[in-house]
Amino acid sequence: MAAAKDKVIDSGYTVVDGSSFDVSDPTNGVVPLSMSVEGLEGTGKTYFGLMTGPLPVVHVNFSDRDATPFLYDMLPERRLLTRLHHFRARDTNGWSRSEGKDALVKLSEIAQEEMAGGKMKGGTFIIDSGSSWWEVVQEVFVAPELERQQADYGKQVGGLAYGAGNLVVKGIINWMKAQGAFVILTHQLTQVWDAKGPVPGRWRARQNNNVPYMMECVIRLSKTCNVCGGPECMAPNHIGRTHWAHLMKFGKRTELEGTTFSNPSMSSVYGMYTGRLLPNVPERLVPEHGNPDPS
Repeated sequence: MAAAKDKVIDSGYTVVDGSSFDVSDPTNGVVPLSMSVEGLEGTGKTYFGLMTGPLPVVHVNFSDRDATPFLYDMLPERRLLTRLHHFRARDTNGWSRSEGKDALVKLSEIAQEEMAGGKMKGGTFIIDSGSSWWEVVQEVFVAPELERQQADYGKQVGGLAYGAGNLVVKGIINWMKAQGAFVILTHQLTQVWDAKGPVPGRWRARQNNNVPYMMECVIRLSKTCNVCGGPECMAPNHIGRTHWAHLMKFGKRTELEGTTFSNPSMSSVYGMYTGRLLPNVPERLVPEHGNPDPS
């Protein structure tokens, strides 16, 4: 019979003793934040992390859009410290279960290779989009359980079917947050519906429901026409757009929640949150702190 000391129980349990906790700049003075960045198409979700996040930057792409063109707009020092990983479904109908499983395994390997051992402390790790990533997780972990419910009960009852998928999302986010890097998940928006149909002007993020609780900051991006102020202006000769960020959740700085400001960047968000400058960002790519929305 094995001695008790030989028995290993991996329960995910951890303990932190405040009396021995080291607060002396574990990330060279950087306070890493976790962010959910959401918005409609073209509002700057990818740009926000990829082009303004502190270096090094790792971008894991589950969307259909290729992020390679952003490399042309980077300063050499940013491009040299940026790595792009792109997952694409081979079938135009979406992810197959086996393909999705392979992608999720590879994502875990990428996170380990890029982040483990503090290699990305103070840098930026992006999953773009978190909406597409959650679709892959559902295909691999949720859909089989829903199919079993359909076979057993003649209907899909949901509920516990999402348990394994939730554990996957929470597990990898919590692990990434513990590595000392900024963690960004981007999310697309879908219109809110009620009994009468789509609700004008109401949108929600396509995401796993645990994400808003796990991320310190939830930021919604938008853009307006510089001529008429409309969010979806298609008028001829209405040239120019202003990009905006709205702080929906802002960690311990709850007094700033509801703030809307222009020209958002990681530097402006970090400055508002900590009152400090953000290192490891090439100067030319740091916009000035955003201007409050006069409305």
